[in-house]
This record gives sequence, structure tokens and C-alpha cells, in this order.
Amino acid sequence: MLYDPENYSSRRHLASELCHKLESCGFTEIQIPGTHELVYARDVDGREGIRVLVYTTVSNGAARACGKDAIRVCAVYRGKDGRERGIARDRRVNRVGASHNIVRRMHGRMRDVYRAALHPERCHCGAPKFLSQAGNSVCADLCWTNLPEMIERIVAS
Repeated sequence: MLYDPENYSSRRHLASELCHKLESCGFTEIQIPGTHELVYARDVDGREGIRVLVYTTVSNGAARACGKDAIRVCAVYRGKDGRERGIARDRRVNRVGASHNIVRRMHGRMRDVYRAALHPERCHCGAPKFLSQAGNSVCADLCWTNLPEMIERIVAS
């Protein structure tokens, strides 16, 4: 079925296919305050504090009508301070073409992000690193901001 963002039935069909695929891949729906779409998450096996998130564009049982947004897939790390920081860039899935192709592309992005989250570059403190907007590799725990703790760790090793 060709996806038509102007057709409510088509948007409901896509939403159903997206949610079914996510659930069959072990993702569970989570609530993120201030987000008005369904978000699904899955912990990355063996990587404490790292999970893959999928922002579906689905709300009220249907994909959004606007064709300007996209499904987004990313990996996040929950740091020692409790805040989540992205460690793998958002991978977008445009909602164009046949519904099953949109779901297939989303699944491919989910696999790519999960694979990247399995083997993140690590900081000397053990936290994963992410690429800043300037292209620098940065510690997700921002360990350099706590200089006394960092010096203590270096001296102890």
C-alpha cells in the first residue's frame, strides 16, 4: 500500500505496521515528557546505560499528516548525572513510498544504530564518546568537567 500522508486510513495503517515491527524487535513504548509521539526503546545488550530510541511520528493511532518530519532512530547513554546524551547520530527515515518499504527502511536504521551502540568509542573513564557538532570526540559523562575526580582517578591508576 502506497503511503499517503493526506489519507487518515493510510496513516493508521503505517502506524500499525511501525508499532508491530518495533514490538516484534523487542522495543517497548516509553514516555518522554514533552513528546507528543510514540517513542520506543530497547536496551543494548551488554552495554549498561545505552539504549536505542525510535521516534515514530505516531500519535493518536496514526502517523502525523505533515510530510516534513521523519521517523528518527538514535542511541543514547544515561550518564552518571542521570541525563541522557546521544551517542549515535539520528538516522532519519522519510515516510515516502509503500508502507512496507518505510518499515523496512526503519528496521535497517534500527539495526545500524544498534550495531554502532554495541561498539562505541570509549573515554578513559569508561563512558562512551559521541561526536560534537564541531566533529570532536567527546566523553558522554563529560568527565573533564570534574577535574579533582579525574586527577584522583589518574593518580590511582
